[in-house]
Amino acid sequence: MARDHFDRLKGDARPLDELVTALAEAHGLGEVMRSQRVILEWHHLVGPVISRVTAPDGLHKGVLSVWVKTSPWMQELRAMKDKVIADINAGLGDPPLVTDLRLHFGGSKLISADDPVAQLRAWMQRRARPVPKEPTPAPPARAADIAHQAAAVEDADLRAIIERVRTRWDR
Repeated sequence: MARDHFDRLKGDARPLDELVTALAEAHGLGEVMRSQRVILEWHHLVGPVISRVTAPDGLHKGVLSVWVKTSPWMQELRAMKDKVIADINAGLGDPPLVTDLRLHFGGSKLISADDPVAQLRAWMQRRARPVPKEPTPAPPARAADIAHQAAAVEDADLRAIIERVRTRWDR
C-alpha cells in the first residue's frame, strides 16, 4: 500500500524552487521574497566593486535606500543611478521592483514594519558572528606541562605545531 502512495506522488514530482515559489505565492509572500532578494543577492545584482562600498537599507514603494561609504562613491552612484536600477531589476526579474534609489551615508534608518528589506538587513546584522576571543596564553608551569606532553609526538613539525597552538590557547 505504501508503495502505491509513493508511485502516485512520484508522478507529481516538481523541482523544489518551483514548489517554494508556488507556496510563497499561495501565502502572498512572493513580493516579500523578491524584495528580500535585494539584500541576499546585492553583491551579484550590482557587482563586486559597488557592493564593497554600498549596502541596501530599505525598500518602500519602489524606492530603494542604499547607504554609501564615501562621498566620491555617492557622486559616482548618482551618475550611474539608471544603470544600477536597471541591473537590480534585471537580476530580480519582472515586474520591475525598484523605481528609484535614495543614497545616504552611514548605517540603517528606522525599520518600518512594512519594509521587508530593512527587516532582513537588521536580522542579518543581529545574527552576525561574534568577534573571536583573543587567545589566553598558558602560564609558564602549564606551558612546561604542554611541552612535556607534546614530546611524545614523533614528527618534529607536528610536535612544534601542537605545542605552539596549545601554549597559545592554554589547552
